[in-house]
Amino acid sequence: MKLRKNLKYLSLFVLSLLLITSAEWVSLWSNRSVFIDKVITKIEFKGNINTSSDDILELMDMRPGIQLSQGLLNADMRALFVSGFFYHIDIQGEADGDGVKILVLVKERPRVKDIDFIGADEVFPSDLRDKIPLKENEVITPKKVTLSKEVILKKYRDEGFFLAYVRFETEPVNPETNTVKVKFIIDEGEEIPVSKINIFGNNEIDTYDIQGIMDLKESGIIESGVFKESAFESDKQKIAAYLKSRGYVDAEISNEGTNWEIRWENPKKKDKRVVIVNFKIIEGEQYFYNGYTTNHDLTIAPNGMPQFLNKENNPIGTPKEEWSPVYPVKFLEDQFEFAPADVGEVFDETKFQKDRSSINEAYSAKGYLFAQVIPRRKVIELSDGSLSRYENCDKRGNPDAIADCNEEYSRLNVAKLRKIYEEDPKLRGKKFIHVDFTIRENNLAFIENIIIKGNKKTQDRVIRRELLFKPGDLFNSTLVNRSRERIFNLGYFKEVNFNMRPGSDETKMNLIIELVEQPTGTVSMGGGYGTITGFSIFTQLGENNLNGSGQQITGRVEFGPIRRYLQISWTEPWFMDKPWSLTLSAFYSSRTLFVGATSITENNNQGIKEVASYERSGVGVSAGIGHRFLINWTHFHRYSPSFFASTRPTSLVSDQVLAEVDRGWQFRSQLTNGLAYDSRDNIFNSTQGFHLIFSVDNVGQFLGGESHFDQFSPILEYYHTWFDYTFFGLIRKNALRRWRVVQQFRTSSVFTFERTPKYRNQDKERIPYIQVQDRLFLGGYESLRGWFFDDKYYPDEWKDGASSRVLFTSELRFPIEPSLLWFVIFFDAGSMYEQINRAVGERKEFFKNYDSLVASQRSTEPVETYLFENYNSFGKKIYDSPLVVNDPGNLVLSSKNLSMSNFRFSWGFGLRIQIPVLPLRLYFAQKIRYTGVEDRPFGLYPDNNSFQFVFGIGDMRF
Repeated sequence: MKLRKNLKYLSLFVLSLLLITSAEWVSLWSNRSVFIDKVITKIEFKGNINTSSDDILELMDMRPGIQLSQGLLNADMRALFVSGFFYHIDIQGEADGDGVKILVLVKERPRVKDIDFIGADEVFPSDLRDKIPLKENEVITPKKVTLSKEVILKKYRDEGFFLAYVRFETEPVNPETNTVKVKFIIDEGEEIPVSKINIFGNNEIDTYDIQGIMDLKESGIIESGVFKESAFESDKQKIAAYLKSRGYVDAEISNEGTNWEIRWENPKKKDKRVVIVNFKIIEGEQYFYNGYTTNHDLTIAPNGMPQFLNKENNPIGTPKEEWSPVYPVKFLEDQFEFAPADVGEVFDETKFQKDRSSINEAYSAKGYLFAQVIPRRKVIELSDGSLSRYENCDKRGNPDAIADCNEEYSRLNVAKLRKIYEEDPKLRGKKFIHVDFTIRENNLAFIENIIIKGNKKTQDRVIRRELLFKPGDLFNSTLVNRSRERIFNLGYFKEVNFNMRPGSDETKMNLIIELVEQPTGTVSMGGGYGTITGFSIFTQLGENNLNGSGQQITGRVEFGPIRRYLQISWTEPWFMDKPWSLTLSAFYSSRTLFVGATSITENNNQGIKEVASYERSGVGVSAGIGHRFLINWTHFHRYSPSFFASTRPTSLVSDQVLAEVDRGWQFRSQLTNGLAYDSRDNIFNSTQGFHLIFSVDNVGQFLGGESHFDQFSPILEYYHTWFDYTFFGLIRKNALRRWRVVQQFRTSSVFTFERTPKYRNQDKERIPYIQVQDRLFLGGYESLRGWFFDDKYYPDEWKDGASSRVLFTSELRFPIEPSLLWFVIFFDAGSMYEQINRAVGERKEFFKNYDSLVASQRSTEPVETYLFENYNSFGKKIYDSPLVVNDPGNLVLSSKNLSMSNFRFSWGFGLRIQIPVLPLRLYFAQKIRYTGVEDRPFGLYPDNNSFQFVFGIGDMRF
């Protein structure tokens, strides 16, 4: 009976085992005992749509050929769930001979196809999209959704919208792609103003002074006073830093009593909420400065050499008397803002931190990033008893104590303190801080790794090629700072931050580059206006970072009554990943040229004129290369073949223009070579640095064509920041440091020298080597503000253009809003010159015989000539004789004629309005004349001393 019962159970067990093993797939989790310890023969995946099988396998430790274990199964199940990609996972097994075949069955969470921010009016959706953890083409998880809502609300709180509310919604999931569109629906609420800022605990520092350095303001007529939590937090740091800069070194902001709260402005009406802000200050005592002492740490290591002194100058075996630091103490002390004469001044913690940083900066510039500056403070009370302790050193008990006392007497400036004690009773009992700087030079720092973060579109290589260093190089703070500027000047990023982290040993460090990208595609429409070029509208399409590769492609269409222009260009800034750029472009242009005017009335500047003009059309292509070298230098080369034709002449144009029209299309061949240097800190809004370009254009000659000349064009710009609106630190507000008063100095010249064709003869009188379109003009918004390009004070030769031109300008810019609006004061100067060989035919005879013609006129018609040279047609005195002004000898390019008397000048003031699509320039300019008098070198023109309104659209000039 018992045997029969056992056989029954055995049969049931065998039958169950057969049923389990005969199933095609069974869950490993519930039937793991069947397959544990078997060898995995194959792994398959099912149910994954957006996550590849290879990516899932990377999350797991299972691999074909290894033995399945309980720990391996548990770990892989956990890893797949932790990834967040799936909301259901089942790992199944199937017998495969003596092994086991694995099937991973998953159900994916949907991925984000698109993110919309509904109701985001006061905050840019792009700012929200960059900050939230939920991203497009990533898996939606409840945690990401919750965190994203918190990030959005925090952003609104930082902007002052404390009543904002965020709701999350999704559209139906697309079953084919397993993607979904998500929406954050935002109710922004209203900004809450600051009704009152209360500051407690300040006994010596005036409340008004503290409020002046804060970002938060009470709402009023001038200030909107919107509360921002980020400003509240930063103001706590600013207040503490301000107090420390006023000598209250122990000052801090108490957590108890420092807070903010939302209240009803009128508790009865409950119609408007306001914020009450409280800051509780622990002021402490005020300290005063008592000097620095700077020394190198010469602690001896076990090998008998200095432990913390640099090893490069002090190899093992160097005698002690020859030990040499990287910088002598005197050099470092010269960098300090605190000077020895400042003993007795308030101890400014900000100035002290700058002095400490100046030592680190000096060392990091030579690769000693790990150099340590250890400050030790000694506090001395300004009292008779405290000073007497150091003044009576000879009463100490032993020679060593006497020597130490005398050393402290000298180091702690006791003699100066005694003088202050006697002369300034108000400081008696105050505490003075003396700082001993001990410098440990340590090891040189080498860059181990360069890690780039935040570039979602821009390829790593585009960023790395702008770096002036590579892994393994010695750290150099100068190269690091310049590299940061170069990356920012690409225009791809709105933030570029460099951070350092320790490396694998004491000689290595890792450089972290953190970036915040900005849109690089441009679609713009706008207009431009210049006194000479006239008004035009344009449309421009461009991409400055094509596919994240750094390539640039632009197309521009411009149309106006004077100028029509079409251009397309493509630039590869790093051809074949080398610092060589390649640019290809093509253009079509048509422009109306004004080549003179006949005045019907006497007033040349404001009268009625009949203008002579014609049109000049051209089409051409261009190919150029450039090469960057030595950090800030570039040399460039460009070949530009083109065809031009003159058409539609008016009745008053010269015979030369008519001859040009008859010739039809003409070929022009131009080769440009140049050298450039650029050290500007920010090419979009420069505040310091140089920009130099020197280019040489070879037109015609060996290259063929109808135009033949060489043109030299030097341009030099220099930017200097005089001060910012903190006025050298007098106003304690960090935000004002962006308001920098900058002066731009700019000189640009063009020198054209006529040459001869090399392959054929060309009638110079019929086909000039320098054609009308190549002449230079002076005046208007583009070159000399306040002057007309055919001004009555010009020599007659200038009105038809010249071969060479020299310009100088200086513009002092006062920011009203640093990224948008500036008030400017400017000074302009310009002159033009000719080559004597440009005069041919009758003009040549006129140039040659001018002196004799003037002498004859003065002798034969003395009265008429005198009146002509000294008075205008209205009988007003003039200072410049027309006969002298038109003297060809003064118009020829020569060193003698590059003098102040040959220049025309103007000064004025106005506004620069930097609207991205439509930059506006509004100036009032006044002509001034050079008098040559030492104490008053400039004066006004007596018959024309009014200001001329100058208007420009577009950055044609600056």
